[in-house]
Formats: sequence, structure tokens, C-alpha cells
Amino acid sequence: MKITRINIDGTMNDIDIPSSTKKNILRNLKKEAIQQGDSDLKELYRWNINTNEILLCYGWYDGSPGLENKHDLPPNGITKFLEDDSSTILLFGDIFIVLYDNKNSKYKECTVSEYGTQYEMLFGGFDDCNTSDEELSEEDSINTEDEDFINDDSGSDYGQDYIDEDVEGNNLTDDDVDDEDYDDDEDLEYDENNYSGEDDDDEEDDEEDEEDEEDEEDEEDEEDEEEDGDKKDTI
Repeated sequence: MKITRINIDGTMNDIDIPSSTKKNILRNLKKEAIQQGDSDLKELYRWNINTNEILLCYGWYDGSPGLENKHDLPPNGITKFLEDDSSTILLFGDIFIVLYDNKNSKYKECTVSEYGTQYEMLFGGFDDCNTSDEELSEEDSINTEDEDFINDDSGSDYGQDYIDEDVEGNNLTDDDVDDEDYDDDEDLEYDENNYSGEDDDDEEDDEEDEEDEEDEEDEEDEEDEEEDGDKKDTI
């Protein structure tokens, strides 16, 4: 009877064992093991293929570093004592895969090819789970176009070009642009500081003129008073 042996490196072999029953299946499997774990060889998981067939996994759940088995089992295996899901558990030594005919209560052959078929079925079919290369290619193309559009838009000088065109179209000069920066009614600050000294000279001239005018007025008043005195003497 042929069954599947999964080596610790993940490779698989068809091996022959004598026709077995529940009483001697463990002994027959252990004889064919190349690498063994530290615990006893046991049935670890089972999967119901249909109403009549059950896929069985035998192996070791404990072992020494370096003897870890790299194979990933199908998910949702039924177990009597393990807590980890069959797809995530770390096993040691070789793994044996066997089919059991539940209707006739006997073990059946399970070659590497047969296990591959059951493996795919238990995963729900790889074609349904995986995206095709064509779909991935189309998605990558769309994403690439979107990225190119974003990069072109962010890296362009659109705003600066628009400003330059607007200035050129209106033939604006630097003076025009400067004038637009101020409102007509805007109060500008006036610097009252005198930096040249010219205003001081002007003030002195104004003071001298005022003194001359005052002197002239005093002289006129004196002349008027003298004329009035002469008139009184004559009378």
C-alpha cells in the first residue's frame, strides 16, 4: 500500500507499507521514518473528504531544534488534543499522510499526487483564492497611471505659468504692480525728523524778518505820536 511521506525539508515521497489496521498502522509508519520527533508518533489531524473517506495525518508534535518540518498542512484539521490549527502548528520529524475508507473500515492508498488533489480541495481551490496574472497586470497598470498623473500634477509649474501669462497679457510694468500695492486712501507714515539742517536756517530767517517788521511798526507809531503832538501845539 502506497502512502505519502513528507520529509522535514518539505519534499514528498511515495512509500510502500504493508496493508495496515488501526492496531499496527503506527508501527508500520515508524519503520519508514527518516527523522523522528521526541514525542510518540500519533494521529495528529484528520479531514473529512466526503461521507466515506477521511484524510489522516500522523507525526510528532514535539522535537529538537533543526528537526522542524517545513510543510504547511491544510487548515481546519480535526484533532483530539492539539490546540493549534493544523495550518499553523509546528511539527517535528517526518509527516505521514494516509487515506481511510470509513465505509469499509480500512486504510487506502494516498500517493503524493492524490494528496496534492486533496490538499488543493481543502484549501478551497487555488484558482479561486489567487488572483490571475492578467488581473494583477491590469491593476498594476491602473495604479501606475494614477501615480503618473499625481506626480505630473504635483511637479508641474502650472501655477507659475498662469501668473506669468496673466502679467504678460495685461502688459503690466513694475510701476503698475507697485501702485496696486497701496490704496488711494491709505495713510502713509510721515518722517518728521530733520536730517539736512536746512529747516533750522529757514526758521532763523523767519525770526529776523519778524523782528524787522516789529521795528518798522514801532517807528511808524512814534511818527504818528509826534504828528499828533504838533497838531495839539498849533491849536
